[in-house]
Amino acid sequence: MSPKNYFFSLIMVSITLTGCGDSADKAALDTATTAEQAVETEIETGGMAPDMLALPDEPPSARLPAGIAPTHYTVHLDIDPRQELFTGSTRIDIELAGQTNYLWLHGIDLDITSAVAMVENGESIVLNWEQMAATGAVKLTAASVLPAGKSTLQFEYTAPFNTNLEGLYKVGTGDDAYVYTQFEATSARLAFPSFDEPGFKVTFDVSLTIPEDYVGISNTPQVSETPVQDGMRTLTFATTKPLPTYLVAFAVGTFDVVEWEPVTASGLRKNPIPLRGITTRGKGDQIRFALENTADLVLELEDYFDTPYPYAKLDIIAVPDFSAGAMENAGAITYREEIILLDENASVGQKRGFFSTHAHELAHQWFGNLVTPVWWDDIWLNESFATWNAYIILDRLFPDENYRDALQNSVSRVMSNDSLASARQIREPINRHEDIGSAFNGITYQKGGGVLSMFESFLGRDNFRDGIRHYMKTFAFGNTTAEDFIGAIADANPQIDGQDLRDAFDSFIEQAGLPVISSTLSCTEKGVQLQINQQRYLPVGSEGSIDQSWTIPACFSAIEGGKFSSQCFLLKDRTQTVQLNTERCPDAILPNTGGNSYYRWSLPPAQWQSLMQYFDELSITEQISVANSLSAALNNGSMPLSDYLIAVPAIIRSDSWRVAIAPRDDLYKIKEFVANDEERLQLEAKLREWYQPQLDRLNALPERRPDQEQFRMLSMSTLALGAKDPVVRAQLAESGTAYVGFEGDEKIHPEAIDPNLIMISLLVSVEEYGKPYTDLLWRLFQTSDNALVRQYLLIALGESTDPVVARSMMERILSPELKDGEIEALYYGLMSREENRQATWEWSQENVWAVLERIPAWRKGQIPARFDTFCSLEHANEIENFFSEFIDELESGPRYLANALETIRLCAAFAELHSNPEET
Repeated sequence: MSPKNYFFSLIMVSITLTGCGDSADKAALDTATTAEQAVETEIETGGMAPDMLALPDEPPSARLPAGIAPTHYTVHLDIDPRQELFTGSTRIDIELAGQTNYLWLHGIDLDITSAVAMVENGESIVLNWEQMAATGAVKLTAASVLPAGKSTLQFEYTAPFNTNLEGLYKVGTGDDAYVYTQFEATSARLAFPSFDEPGFKVTFDVSLTIPEDYVGISNTPQVSETPVQDGMRTLTFATTKPLPTYLVAFAVGTFDVVEWEPVTASGLRKNPIPLRGITTRGKGDQIRFALENTADLVLELEDYFDTPYPYAKLDIIAVPDFSAGAMENAGAITYREEIILLDENASVGQKRGFFSTHAHELAHQWFGNLVTPVWWDDIWLNESFATWNAYIILDRLFPDENYRDALQNSVSRVMSNDSLASARQIREPINRHEDIGSAFNGITYQKGGGVLSMFESFLGRDNFRDGIRHYMKTFAFGNTTAEDFIGAIADANPQIDGQDLRDAFDSFIEQAGLPVISSTLSCTEKGVQLQINQQRYLPVGSEGSIDQSWTIPACFSAIEGGKFSSQCFLLKDRTQTVQLNTERCPDAILPNTGGNSYYRWSLPPAQWQSLMQYFDELSITEQISVANSLSAALNNGSMPLSDYLIAVPAIIRSDSWRVAIAPRDDLYKIKEFVANDEERLQLEAKLREWYQPQLDRLNALPERRPDQEQFRMLSMSTLALGAKDPVVRAQLAESGTAYVGFEGDEKIHPEAIDPNLIMISLLVSVEEYGKPYTDLLWRLFQTSDNALVRQYLLIALGESTDPVVARSMMERILSPELKDGEIEALYYGLMSREENRQATWEWSQENVWAVLERIPAWRKGQIPARFDTFCSLEHANEIENFFSEFIDELESGPRYLANALETIRLCAAFAELHSNPEET
């Protein structure tokens, strides 16, 4: 089947129904004399015996029908990574609430050689397996009626190793082949027959037959090993704690296994936790940094939750090709190599990336693994919480590393996505299998984390933590919904009206978008009052409706003579007047004390000017909130570009890089899409004027903290790439030459460059030296097995504006020299440059089906997002026309297409609005 026909088959499923006429019905009724015949008659006629399950005839579009639930799995797999197929034997113990002659479960591309049901009376009933949809809905029809109660489904089968980084998939590196799993969200069904939904949370017994010189890993410790014929051995693992299918994991290969010192026993846990690092052959030493920095995180998480680590061991596994950043499999966490393989000499950005990802996945061992959502609409109970909690735990461990600032910075940035009229809710209803993938985006992760941070600030850190602990202990090893979580927080916080708290949570998780609060200060004989209005924030050009409201935990600060006083309250109405507890009219108002609330805000021009006079006295998170709200005002047209540019220097002077670079996105957008040639030169000069003092200050420091190293890199990046500063560019080009041995030995020299400057040095050198340099980068890419180096090289190659180089990089998107997981980095580089966008778009249209073949099913629908860097209505229309023919076939495709089109059209509206700053 051609690729295009394959994708059409995702929705074009034909179902044949059989029946019989009236006379046949009557004859059947006449001869039904026994109880068994009566049951058969009811089935044939479409009637319903009293204890028959009411099951649909057609494949369920999302959740499996009620009445059937697994209680235990026994999974055995024969896995030899040198082969193309694996074999499996799976037994599923089930409970039937009523009798039936068929049931629904999941499986994709499994060649079933035997399927039977063993019922309690010892009878064996043959089952017919029929995959009815490409999404994996399987109709299992019994030769005779399956009785209510307990049964065991038994399957023997073979299947191919997946080649798109999902299910049970195989990757090669060097002369070795390895097998890993990626089952979230719905890919366990590619490895074994299953009830592949998070609500079915049960125990598993796993065994693997593998080559005798290979290593096998699963969620639990190995308990036995048995030699078998033909140089194979069978590994048996301990029974798991209750798990949903998406958290089951296997890995087989010629691994380096680094046994590490166990995580010590604690007041909550008597036994140490065995800890290991797993890498491909020869890379074991590179995982030591990660192992050294694991135990403290686990202990801090245990203390926060007041709940011991839930599982019997902890393996951290580096995967050479991976579609996600990491996956929180219980007791066997998998990571992209570039995230987990590093050492003390790694860049600040890489180290911080490791810590935030590692803390996120470890937090999942509680949020998501110990307590699991019932269905994918509540996946925020996993991802929002792990995102928020990772920063909280890192802040507790490293109080000088500004991790709470980092949390609020990521929250501030996701507000741009949440400004789209097509944005999803945090808790988005999932009514079709095809919509599950859209739940895994920034709204769920960063917005959800920001909303939790807001409620933590509103309730108080200890009070919020008490609610989390109550939630964990109440629902340990079970499944929950949003109502369960909010109820647990409310139960632990009786000082707050429970209904108010529920209303506030619901208003942020059950509707899309974010509020913008406008505040007007009034000082009269009646006292000092704030008139507060709220509505949905929308940028200029949006077709969304502002007609929304929230129940908002809000805190305002009044600034009088340099002194700050704050008040907090719930904003329940669209318009509300608040009396401030100040004796005289304040000099300025800050509408987001602490910067932790999830909203944008606006002020009248005079009050903006007054507030900016105190900008340096604000906390970093408050400065982030100010910078974000200024950007929001520019993007919805309520602030002229001229006023925005007046405020920018104060923001850039901040001591925090998270604040200082906040204006860059808007300034770069203005430079590329608004300014003419002369204005671009003027803006580049302004960028040099604004950022050079920061670089000079940082260079003068006798010793730089990690955040300051990051700030220095970002200042140099802005000056070299945004401002075209010749001095900084020359410095970086020299580093880029030394790093790759350009016009020398043509070898990577990590010792020759500040690791924080590798990426920007490569980008500048690509611009300075052209094709001879990019030819070298490609040769180095081909011979490197260092995942991070390969990523750096790919992004730099993609950003070459030489049309010959750019075209060759497009062709390499389909080359086996690129791993599937590396395609995104190359696309990122190509689409980030104005000079390459059109050619990349045209090439992608010609090759879209070949590109999609390299993307996992659950990520195929994201492909329109690769083209949202355009900024014209014409391009939006082209993209819409092209994808509209088949986007419905791709999982989550319609949502990602709508987001991409809106992003492009809003950029076009922004460019039109600000094209003449003197009139704005």
